[in-house]
Amino acid sequence: MTTKATSIKKQSSFQYRIRHLVSHSPVIGPLAVFIIVFVLFSLFVDKFFTFRSVTGIINAATLSGILTVGVTLLMIGGEFDLSVGSMMAVGGYIFGGLAMAGHPWLGAILALIGTGILGATNGLILVKTKIPSFIVTLGTRYFYRGMLWVTSSGQMLQTVEKIPAYNFLNGRLDILNNVLPGANFRTALIWLLLLVIGFQFVLTRTVFGNHVFAVGGNPGAAIGQGVNVNRVRVTLFIITGVLAGFAGILLFSQFTTVRVASGDGMELSAIAAAVVGGTLITGGAGSVWGALVGVLTISMLRTGVVLMQIPFIPADNFEAIVGVTIILAVILNNWLRSRA
Repeated sequence: MTTKATSIKKQSSFQYRIRHLVSHSPVIGPLAVFIIVFVLFSLFVDKFFTFRSVTGIINAATLSGILTVGVTLLMIGGEFDLSVGSMMAVGGYIFGGLAMAGHPWLGAILALIGTGILGATNGLILVKTKIPSFIVTLGTRYFYRGMLWVTSSGQMLQTVEKIPAYNFLNGRLDILNNVLPGANFRTALIWLLLLVIGFQFVLTRTVFGNHVFAVGGNPGAAIGQGVNVNRVRVTLFIITGVLAGFAGILLFSQFTTVRVASGDGMELSAIAAAVVGGTLITGGAGSVWGALVGVLTISMLRTGVVLMQIPFIPADNFEAIVGVTIILAVILNNWLRSRA
């Protein structure tokens, strides 16, 4: 009897630990989706499980991943930013113009400052007017791109010259590529991982991170606890703007070109990745690690669909796959939370 009781107690304890892990880890659901998709593609899609395909998935996820980090922080704080694609283009133009003039590092600094100011503008409009961030940033999305069109006369920036700054920012990561046959990793991967690790630490181990969760979960209660809600919101918009500018810098460093339309639509991809990564639309819950998993899942889906060559799902109609994935991921995340 004692042995049986001990066994039941151990089993109950194990089940409790599993439920506790699921309920307190927003990464579990997104990671389950990622593993399922990866296994299915590896089994049924020819040439999917190769270094070339894997590095292609990762490279395609780096720029959108950097945008998604900022968007995820904002969504956890209960806000949205639909202007990140436009700010990415602005950052690319500022950096590219000065880099072509021989001042790449000055261009990088001014690009980050410029897009940080644009992010701050979004936040200040929000807190001063009380207009929902969805509406505010929908308007600035078009305004920022329109101003970029005016200042650039709609001209594309392009150069064939490669300078050391480009390689440092987003060049080939030959230390890995020379070891792994067919690999094509780029230094942007390192920047993405550093940002994910850094902001996950900020989110989970600092007072500011606690304030972000509090503002997104219950702004009234946060105010009651002495949190400066408006300051947190403006800070999140500034961070999002700076990250968008950094994505623009990496874009120009890789392709040595940027257009007024660069980044168009990436704001929706970032929101989709954040949702697939377990971030709640209503705010107050989410994870930067989960966002990274969401970005990789969407990038993997795109590569898998292209390689499968499904007649009724052409590669340029990939948005349908993303839409289905978002719905299924939310259903799975909600189910896991309810089971916990």
